[in-house]
Amino acid sequence: MKNITILIFCLIQNIGITQVNSIYNNTQQILKGPYLGQKPPSDTAELFAPGIISTNENEALFGIFNNGRYIIFDRTSDDFSDYENYPIYICQEIEGNWSDPTLTEKLGKPWYFNHPDPVNNEKIVYTWWLPLDEYGKIVNIDLWSVRFREGEWEKPTKLPYPVNTKCTDAWPSVTKHEILYFHSSREGGMGSADIYRSIPEEGEYKSVENLGSTINSKWLEHDPCLSSDGRFMVLSSSREGSLGKDDLFVAFLKENGEWSNPVNLGNNINSEASENRPYLTPDGKYLFYTSTRYGNLDIFWVDAKIIESYRHRKYK
Repeated sequence: MKNITILIFCLIQNIGITQVNSIYNNTQQILKGPYLGQKPPSDTAELFAPGIISTNENEALFGIFNNGRYIIFDRTSDDFSDYENYPIYICQEIEGNWSDPTLTEKLGKPWYFNHPDPVNNEKIVYTWWLPLDEYGKIVNIDLWSVRFREGEWEKPTKLPYPVNTKCTDAWPSVTKHEILYFHSSREGGMGSADIYRSIPEEGEYKSVENLGSTINSKWLEHDPCLSSDGRFMVLSSSREGSLGKDDLFVAFLKENGEWSNPVNLGNNINSEASENRPYLTPDGKYLFYTSTRYGNLDIFWVDAKIIESYRHRKYK
């Protein structure tokens, strides 16, 4: 009887492993077209490029450029043993066909080195995990900027106080008006991390403001992602009303300049696990994000039109 029980357990375990592995199967052999030639998602989130980008390791998106033909993401092992090195990969469309994910030569460096279509005088704001202590551990996470001039990237510059502090300041999102949003765990916040905004003054970020109790709570608010026009924001939060550890919410900017209460984006996007790192494609068509619903970090995407269905709730 004991042997039968063990056999049944092993069969169930193998079935579970097979089901998980089948999630990452991709029968599409020739990858052509925008977004690795993947079929565009509907208003229900789908795993992005299973078996190609999303695997049984841990992946999270950095950015998608050139009409979806240049994809930058990080991939770490299932035990995060190489997390400190932060391996960054690139997929790009070359003469109509997609390359396999390739580890960048700038291992562990910020993705701006590989920005495919920089514009002269363009400024990129990004997160860089520096400096490292003598043991190679990350001791601070700050916001940096770099400008592209005359065909070359200039030396990166760390944004000054009060944008950066001794605490974590990360996940920048910049609107077309160059208004900077980010999250920070600095003192004086409402929760373990809050979302802040910095409006440029004479081209510089000289002051910051906490977005207040409408957006922030006693819980965790992080990873803001603004639409290009700054009219709505997708954020990750563990506030009351979340389906899991943290969910994606959307808030809309009112005509009076105040933000609406964040609304949970529902189970078409969220799960009982963790959803974070939202990213809107430059054309505004798709929302990408990271989820742990299958046990590791995976990249999902969904038609961004679903956001508009929540707009009528914005003044609640």
